[in-house]
Amino acid sequence: MPNLCKKMLALALALALAAGLALTAAAKTCKQPFAEKQFFETGDYSICYRVLPAKGEPVGRVLFIHGMVSSTIYWEGLAGLFSGAGYDCAMVDLPGFGYSTREAANITPKPREDICVELMEKLAPGEAWIVAGHSMGGGVALNLAILYPEKVEALLLYAAAGGGGGHEGGSDSGLMGNLSIDARGFLMTLLLRPLLFMKPVVKLLAAAANADLCYGLKYDISKIVDPLKLPGTVTSLLYMGERSTPVDLEKAGKLGIPIFLLWAEKDYIVTSDMGAGLTAALPQAEAQTMRGGHMFTEQFPEEAFARSMAFLKGAAG
Repeated sequence: MPNLCKKMLALALALALAAGLALTAAAKTCKQPFAEKQFFETGDYSICYRVLPAKGEPVGRVLFIHGMVSSTIYWEGLAGLFSGAGYDCAMVDLPGFGYSTREAANITPKPREDICVELMEKLAPGEAWIVAGHSMGGGVALNLAILYPEKVEALLLYAAAGGGGGHEGGSDSGLMGNLSIDARGFLMTLLLRPLLFMKPVVKLLAAAANADLCYGLKYDISKIVDPLKLPGTVTSLLYMGERSTPVDLEKAGKLGIPIFLLWAEKDYIVTSDMGAGLTAALPQAEAQTMRGGHMFTEQFPEEAFARSMAFLKGAAG
């Protein structure tokens, strides 16, 4: 597939998954299925997180940061394996996702990186963590290592998106550029909701994102959709785009900690060109590619875990 077509497909899938799944769920009643969920308050935010304690003698701790339109549920398979290997595991719902507070006009913004560090300090004061990030969460993980180097001992980046970030006040370009974020969110809901209420469409999007029709058609979309049933999710996505912190790749390239980049062979969200760009920006990192599409660490957690553990053991000498 030509590079231009790949980029267009990646953009279309990302927009559909980011806006579409949220819109599918926007007006429904939300259920919170996790008995072990916990919350901590910081500023205007109530942040949901889950902890899987180490089984046996603890050997370390891992913070898991999800990607776009996802939540702690994405990490259940991989975090369970790390927990079984002796790692205390914490999974966090970033603002706007899962069961954490939605971004809004009346919320005083706080960087996602600051929130993650507060959680790390709450759970293990003064200790450093391995930080794992998927897709968008990979960019947050990189920022954590840049801004708080004393808190991060290693990075596990899965299909990491290394860009992102916006500016306060919104964009002045495009058809809706002169509208407020709240107005844009309202219009997006009106325009896209009818199409995206159709579950087969969402399943096909999951199949396309993972380059696996069978996996997509069998995928339990409620794992993504249910947390997005909270009101304000669509508008929150727009605020997040304006408020998030971009990754300083020059500083990232100078990080002196072990960094593992794991890519998927058939990822049409974070494309091979995007992956090559981040790999080039992180010359100190070890990069590997494994089977699967964008959600490969959820589809094949055992292989991702084995590769990750081999990297960590090698980095430890």
